[in-house]
Amino acid sequence: MRLLVKNVILGKKKVDILIEEKKILKIGKNLNLRVNEKIDAKGEKAVIPGLINCHTHSAMILFRGLAEDLPLKDWLEKEIWPREAKLTEDDVYWGTKLAILEMIKSGTTTFNEMYWFEEAQIEAVKEMGIRAVIGLVMLDFLPMGSRKKVEELTKRLMTKRLMTIQFSIAPHATYTVSKENLIWAKNFAKRHRLLIHMHLSETEKEVKDCLKKYKMRPVEFLEKIGFLDKNCIFAHCVWLSEKEIEILEKRGCSLVYNPTSNMKLASGVFPWKRIKERKINICLGTDGPASNNSLSLFSEMKIGALLQKIENKDPTAISAQKSFQMATKNGAKALRINTGEIKVGKLADLVLIDLNKIEMFPNYDLISNLVYSDAKNCVSDVICNGKILMRDGKIEKENEIIKKAKAKFLK
Repeated sequence: MRLLVKNVILGKKKVDILIEEKKILKIGKNLNLRVNEKIDAKGEKAVIPGLINCHTHSAMILFRGLAEDLPLKDWLEKEIWPREAKLTEDDVYWGTKLAILEMIKSGTTTFNEMYWFEEAQIEAVKEMGIRAVIGLVMLDFLPMGSRKKVEELTKRLMTKRLMTIQFSIAPHATYTVSKENLIWAKNFAKRHRLLIHMHLSETEKEVKDCLKKYKMRPVEFLEKIGFLDKNCIFAHCVWLSEKEIEILEKRGCSLVYNPTSNMKLASGVFPWKRIKERKINICLGTDGPASNNSLSLFSEMKIGALLQKIENKDPTAISAQKSFQMATKNGAKALRINTGEIKVGKLADLVLIDLNKIEMFPNYDLISNLVYSDAKNCVSDVICNGKILMRDGKIEKENEIIKKAKAKFLK
């Protein structure tokens, strides 16, 4: 399979990009080669790396608009968890497809997932063609979050050939997974060479509860039990002490900034200023569409940058370029995938931006426009793993997906 993207703006130059199978084979000018498919941007579209959402619960799109304006504890325990208990595998399948539809439309080509009915999610990801890291969820008080389930799932899934899908072990949090199960998860992930994806220090209450239970803050506790390593990706990380930041840097963990969700649930503000000078990989995530309520990383880039500017009373706190890097290159590093940049040899996860859209005028600086103009509506074409997922704003069977998911809302 060979795909040629012609006359596309990369940086400030018009180039052609040749994709063979799933990788970028060549970048140059006037490439006239025999290919299976061709997209001619006619010098009116820019190309950027596919965006990478490093923390979400995609099928929670089924709850978007419900349980609004509540603190996290009440939101989870009184509203979300009771509704989740009623979800079926088919619900999650169609919810995931709808979420992926929204992600592709807004330029996301990879997402790091943590949710139930993992096999239904896998089918949705395969059919939509996007790239995903599917978390095998652990939660002490539900059988579907048990060690046994994770072991059985891993045994089944490891035998499958899944081109765009990887797996992680996903313990929910220190307050929902026991010390024993966290140690088991760490050892299991190491044995199977898997990432670990987990919520961490999202709220002040979480920290206080950990101090009460273990006499240590969450990061200190995880360090004590030998949990922390380079394979750890931690979402939220709002309530971190200086000592905890030092530990996370030392262990090479990646952190995920979730500005919209953190603001909506009033969890707090990610301590960017205290972390940015450290050698810590910081990524970007939307969190679930029930607590955001969007899956657009363009929106997240803008909100994340503006929040830190006002929080630190410093307009230079996060630049547009840094914000964009969190949603591309940094995400690829955290998830250990060969993408996040447009270079020969990288996986062909590309997004084309329509430069004729109003948000792109005047185009003094593309990255600035993408971030601060919230450019989700400027995405025209999306390529993942060398395959066209969206062309000129259209995705195959999108109306069917919306219709089927809509039926789930009305149950």
